[in-house]
Amino acid sequence: MMRTRVLAAIGVIAATAFALAGCSGGGSSEASETWRTATSAEDGGGMDKLIEDAQAEGAFNAMGLYEDWANYGGVLDAFSDKYDIEINNDTSTGSSQDLVNAVVNRQGQDTSLDYLDTGLSYAVQADADGLLAEYLPATIDDVPEQYVGENSTWINQYGGTIAIACDTSRIEVCPTSFQDLLDPQYQGQVALPNSPETSESSFMIVHAASLANGGSFDDIEPGVEFFRDLQQSGSFLPVQGNAGTIETGETPILLEWTYTLQPIADRLADESGIDVEVNIPTDGIVSSFYTASLNDDAPHPATARLFYEFLFSDEGQNLLLAGGVSPVRLDAMIEAGTVDEDALDALPSAELGEMPSLEQRQANQQVIDAEWASAIQ
Repeated sequence: MMRTRVLAAIGVIAATAFALAGCSGGGSSEASETWRTATSAEDGGGMDKLIEDAQAEGAFNAMGLYEDWANYGGVLDAFSDKYDIEINNDTSTGSSQDLVNAVVNRQGQDTSLDYLDTGLSYAVQADADGLLAEYLPATIDDVPEQYVGENSTWINQYGGTIAIACDTSRIEVCPTSFQDLLDPQYQGQVALPNSPETSESSFMIVHAASLANGGSFDDIEPGVEFFRDLQQSGSFLPVQGNAGTIETGETPILLEWTYTLQPIADRLADESGIDVEVNIPTDGIVSSFYTASLNDDAPHPATARLFYEFLFSDEGQNLLLAGGVSPVRLDAMIEAGTVDEDALDALPSAELGEMPSLEQRQANQQVIDAEWASAIQ
């Protein structure tokens, strides 16, 4: 996930506060344990009971829910204000693998996570490892079947499309395709947010590069070779790109999700006078949904489930929409007339691109794990 220097600084403070505040909630009361096995609000006694027991727990633990990532700042503030829940959000780190590692390494601890936002592959593996809780929110009928795990342990909550950001004060002609990035004028200027070995966004960027270079979701090799060529030509920067590296000029060109790049562009324009152009590549249009799940060992099981209900409600989905993502219930809310029309009109791209299947992801992750490190050496 995207890190800014400001958020990274906050993350150090948040991590310390997380450790101190992790046991401030009600924790393992009898009511909490009832919710740990509940698979719906009705199953646990109804929404009023869920709210009552979540407020008794009093806290919600998360990791990597950055303020400008899908408007999680707005989502967490609204949830906290509505239900009087303390938010412990560790933003010192936040890759999908980091979240899964936290769940594994903090078993039985008050500082473990209640909720995870990861790439799909990580949620599927976490489910296979028995780490996730079975739970479906009240609005589940609005979620297309392909976006719900077969064991009801994960749900795709929002999606977006890969894009290219470019600092126009440092780049005379901004690239609008993957082929453009091979131009010698971009030497030493192109970065990814993280390694595709551990990062969903970078993983999808390699998929997009593959499509742009004659590959497919069944053949990600051309995407790996594209970045090998970019590295050998001197254009690829082995730097974790983010808002801070754009602002300092370290990474004038950054590939990421539209919904991450556009808020960065808006903020840099307002605060630093930096003009960042965001383009969806014309030759490799790839989208993906991120995946919501609940820790089976959540320290606040009622609060975790209440957050799920909030996230998939009209209010929660509209707050995500305001962050420039396509919430999974978007079509249903448009049909019902409950969508935030202003946020919908501002969506960078309402039409999502192609998406790899779970089987394709799993096969391609093996290719990345085997070949990525040598490709960018």
